[in-house]
Amino acid sequence: MNVYYLMILISALLFSGQFLLNNEFRKECGNTWNSALKFALYSSLFGLPALLCINKFHLEFSLFSAVVAVVFSVVTIALVFSSIKAFLYANLSVYSVFAMIGGMLLPFAYGILCGEKLTWARIVCCILIAACVLMSINKGENTKKAVKYYVAVFILNGMVGVIFKFHQMNVDLCVDSGSFIILTKIFTVLLAAVMLAFQKEKSYTVSKKACVYTIIYSLVNSIGNLMMLISLIHLPASVQYPMVTGGTIVFSVLISVIMKEKITKREYAGAAIACIATAFMAL
Repeated sequence: MNVYYLMILISALLFSGQFLLNNEFRKECGNTWNSALKFALYSSLFGLPALLCINKFHLEFSLFSAVVAVVFSVVTIALVFSSIKAFLYANLSVYSVFAMIGGMLLPFAYGILCGEKLTWARIVCCILIAACVLMSINKGENTKKAVKYYVAVFILNGMVGVIFKFHQMNVDLCVDSGSFIILTKIFTVLLAAVMLAFQKEKSYTVSKKACVYTIIYSLVNSIGNLMMLISLIHLPASVQYPMVTGGTIVFSVLISVIMKEKITKREYAGAAIACIATAFMAL
């Protein structure tokens, strides 16, 4: 298997673990804007040492990458807040539909607009994954109050992939992949810290459990995003993001089985479809 395809699958495995960690932090700290800022702050702060070690303490800087990193940081914080609010009205199943479809379709469309080849295999893959995530919708979960947060999750999660691709395409202006991820963490820490300072509740503290969740989350998220950035240099976005979406679905089901959670026949069927769709990307 091409090493970059393997990196995509590892990223999908890491991202599937984020759902559990995010959920545990939310249970510990609540569903407020303040808790969203703390999550963004600590998950980015704790990810910095690991990223610096992985990048051998090498850090490049360019004005272009810094501006893109700031935009990414704003999107990240907005996504955390929208996700927390979406969970007030819906379960993980409904949330995942909007996050996964947005995370797949927006980078896919951006890649095609930038000149990447549109093949029948990629079209079939997108159709299959869209069908897969739609199968996870449970009737009666949606509410009118939640629509704006669902739409926000769809757009913001998709924008993460678009920003990554935009940065990596500008080879002459951008820094290396490791440096860019480090810059996004630095700016997210600074932005979240400043925004917390203007909150009525100026507390920066979290419980020990919440701290552990953010440490593990930061490692999982940082390594996953770094692998995606590296593979983006060698693989088109129209290949990578459908594969990540499909892989995340499959690994999420496997994690649920390990955690001895009840898995429905529809979820098993969805995982099988995701496997088939992911295979189409290799054609």
